Amino acid sequence: MTDSSEFPSTDADAKLDRAINAMASGNQRWQRLRTMFPGFVKIFLIVCLATISWFATYSGMLELIKANTGEIDLVYRIAIAFAVATLMLMIIYILDTLFSPVSWWLRTLYIFGYVFLTLISVGFGFGYFWKFLESRAEATRSAEAAITHVQGALQKGQVRLEQLGTTLDTLTAVSKQKAIDEREKGNTCPNSKPGEGPRRRLRDADASNFAFVANFMRTRTQAIEKDFDALNGDLARVVSKDPTTFDATGTRNSFLGGLNRRLDLTITRFNALRSDPQLIEHRDMLAARAERAVFPDGGGGTFACPDVQLQTALRGVAKAVDGLPEIENTQVAAVEGAEAIVEAFRRLTTTVIGAIQFKLPPSPDELRDLQRKAIQSAEQGPTGAPAVLAQEPGLGSRDYIPLFIAIFVDFCILLVSVNRPINRFQGLVSLMRDAREAPMAEMLGKFHDTHASGLAREFEALQHVVFDFVGDYYAAVPLSAKGDEARYLVNLFTSLEGKGIVDRAMLPPSFMVRRKLAKQGSPFAEEQLFRLYRFRRGAWSKLVLDAVLGSQAPDMSAAMRAANGRGHNGTGRGGEPDGYRESGDPAAPDTAYRAREDEHLALPRPDKRGPNGGSA
Repeated sequence: MTDSSEFPSTDADAKLDRAINAMASGNQRWQRLRTMFPGFVKIFLIVCLATISWFATYSGMLELIKANTGEIDLVYRIAIAFAVATLMLMIIYILDTLFSPVSWWLRTLYIFGYVFLTLISVGFGFGYFWKFLESRAEATRSAEAAITHVQGALQKGQVRLEQLGTTLDTLTAVSKQKAIDEREKGNTCPNSKPGEGPRRRLRDADASNFAFVANFMRTRTQAIEKDFDALNGDLARVVSKDPTTFDATGTRNSFLGGLNRRLDLTITRFNALRSDPQLIEHRDMLAARAERAVFPDGGGGTFACPDVQLQTALRGVAKAVDGLPEIENTQVAAVEGAEAIVEAFRRLTTTVIGAIQFKLPPSPDELRDLQRKAIQSAEQGPTGAPAVLAQEPGLGSRDYIPLFIAIFVDFCILLVSVNRPINRFQGLVSLMRDAREAPMAEMLGKFHDTHASGLAREFEALQHVVFDFVGDYYAAVPLSAKGDEARYLVNLFTSLEGKGIVDRAMLPPSFMVRRKLAKQGSPFAEEQLFRLYRFRRGAWSKLVLDAVLGSQAPDMSAAMRAANGRGHNGTGRGGEPDGYRESGDPAAPDTAYRAREDEHLALPRPDKRGPNGGSA
């Protein structure tokens, strides 16, 4: 009696088989996902990078238009977004085609188109990134530099006026004391006697005039000090990013515009002081007093009263008034919001034009230093500072950060597109692996073994004349050579004309063809007359791949048979060559066809030629 426990039950076997099949199916799905994963990653990267580039370009273009026309309607926003999306799709299409099999002249056009479109994308992208990374800091630096420049000039003018006031106060006190001395002691002028007289009245008049001018200087000093304090308050608000300086759009352009107007008014008031009629009158009066030594005595006569100390002090006052500084006009760069795109484009174009002229413009910080030195330096003269102030700044060291970000985004899109040929090869490897593991692998292997020897001899003849030139494959068919191999090549390529595989070519010249053939050891390297053919893009690699995989392209296969004088004339049903029989196995050739194939494999191939045309 047989124990039933020795044989597993049928249900258990079925469950085990189903479990194994489920595991195998899951493993296959997992393998397929792993195979498809690089493609998904590439698509995801292109979508993400293109979206970033599109948004940066769209925002930059929108802000640039807004800086010129103001607010933009929704319809125009959609139109701009569509235009930028078309530009990005065109860049992706060009990159996809650029790394596909195309002719050299078309590839050149694609390269020019890609460079042009990328420059547009990088330019607007740079404006967008510069707006968020640098515009606010640049506006703060510009305001700080402008206010500091004006404050420095105001401080110099204020100090000079204060010194003039102090000097005049001193002269006033000295004149009053000399008036008292003249009344009590005399001798304040040569040989003067004490008492009331014209000399004492002269000293009183000097003290009164000096006090009046000192009060005038003090009034102007207070006005300058008031302007100085107001600029200090504005500078503090700008540096601290006071919330009250921001408008409804989130920028400080309105406040900075108002600050520019206040700076202009302050500069105008200060510069007007130098040409103030009252100040000029006071200066002329003091200069004239410094040069006088003889005065009328009120009775028709004159008296001499030279005063060296007074003359020296008054001459210094006149020179100080003449040397009051003149403030050069300066502006705060209101480059926030839409104006940031304009400023970014201005700096970028200025730098590019300077690079073309081999003379890079100064950076904003360098230009501010040059302007400060030009104003402070006496060597520049009256026209030195305006010439420096008229210069436009180029890109600064901090400006290259947003520029590199804009370039990096488009460069990453290029890198992902460059990876396309590798993905193709990975797909080919997977395809070959699947084909090797398929049920037809054994039958195809036998078929390949049967035809490999003849195919190898045919490609050996082709490799004698095929060479690479400037990225394309060419075939130099010898016309002056004799022998079976030369006739075979002539017949082969003649039959290939018009089949979409080769085209006749004029270049390269014969001497370069012979050099190419000699480098690869071709027996036809010494021939003088060739007919040149250029393989169409991907045709030669397709033929080599077919040879490796053991099958030929139909046109090439027919051409090779025709070149050997054994073309088939007619086909059976289903498109098979004559000799295939109708049977249950449609892939099995009949005996006559197999015999002809054996006869074909036994045909003598073209003999190898030596370098001088003889048999090798």
